[in-house]
Amino acid sequence: MSHRLGSGTRKRTRAEISFNMSQVRSTGSEIERLLEEALLAEKLRPVKHAAMLGHPDFIFKCMKVAVFCDSHFWHGFNWKTKKREIQRNRSFWWAKISGNIRRDRLVNRRLKQDGWSVIRFWEHQILKSPKRCAARVKEMIIAARNRT
Repeated sequence: MSHRLGSGTRKRTRAEISFNMSQVRSTGSEIERLLEEALLAEKLRPVKHAAMLGHPDFIFKCMKVAVFCDSHFWHGFNWKTKKREIQRNRSFWWAKISGNIRRDRLVNRRLKQDGWSVIRFWEHQILKSPKRCAARVKEMIIAARNRT
């Protein structure tokens, strides 16, 4: 049974929400594909989904550069405001997303301690300009190359 909300949008059922969440993949997302295309256009050849701390979306191993493509929901973009919008299963989602934010910070700190340069892009940054994101990665690689 669905309900109508004041704005004319239909409230999703638990089954619909569950199905949508089950379709979210950790690899091969639209933002990841867009950034990969832009990196390849810059003549950069990243390793995808390396089995290392944090499982970066892309790495440039020789230069020790790790790149993450962070979706708004799962990584908590504007979390202090957005968390109030969660209506169902609030305690679960608040703990889940807050944990993801803490883990991302820990991964950044540990990778940097191990000599890696870390760059994270929000979903909106990649969607708006994958070329600009790829250019920033290239700058980081050049800076890492100059350090060696």
